[in-house]
Amino acid sequence: MTDATLPTWTILVPTLGQREHLFARLMGVLLPQLGEYEGRVRVLAWRNNGYPSISEIRDTLLVSTDADYVSFVDDDDLVPEYYVAEIVNAIGERPDHVGFKMEYSTDDQHREIVDHSLRWGKWGRTLDGKLHRDVTHVDPIRRDLATRARFAVRPGRAEDRVWVKQVRQHLATEVYIDKIMYYYLFREDTTAWREPKKIKHVPGRPVIDNPYFSWHSDSDA
Repeated sequence: MTDATLPTWTILVPTLGQREHLFARLMGVLLPQLGEYEGRVRVLAWRNNGYPSISEIRDTLLVSTDADYVSFVDDDDLVPEYYVAEIVNAIGERPDHVGFKMEYSTDDQHREIVDHSLRWGKWGRTLDGKLHRDVTHVDPIRRDLATRARFAVRPGRAEDRVWVKQVRQHLATEVYIDKIMYYYLFREDTTAWREPKKIKHVPGRPVIDNPYFSWHSDSDA
């Protein structure tokens, strides 16, 4: 039986029908990590074919769970095999935010480590060129604080940057994990959210046989 005194966490995953192979790759790593927590950690996914917008999907996912903590994992990214265990330990201390290191790589094989921590107070680079961010949508955050901000597209800014600008003012405490906890795999051919009219409609939502996974009720079948 799940201990009701322990914090809960929902991992939110927007995904496109045309990226089913990438979604399957992510679930293959993520879902096997959930079992020992008996429902304290769940995945809520939203599959679509270009509508609604990514900002609307993110906002709706945030308010579609009553978990204590939320974070996003994008369908074309990956997490390590220790991802859930480390974050469960961190949220046990009930911080506002969980910080960690992220590995960022691109099509041209560029690779660097990005430090996510509230101590930075903003996004930028250190004097020696190292990339840092204070908070992002992939970091676990108390849901009651995460929902005080909204994702929206603004000229020259992606939806996550708009959300970050609003939410950072509400975050004060942090548990920091000094490990790579997320692999951001930027590929030019997987940035389809930028041009939704070009998204290929792929019917047939996959059946996920895991008791701690669910599709959002409004996602495409």
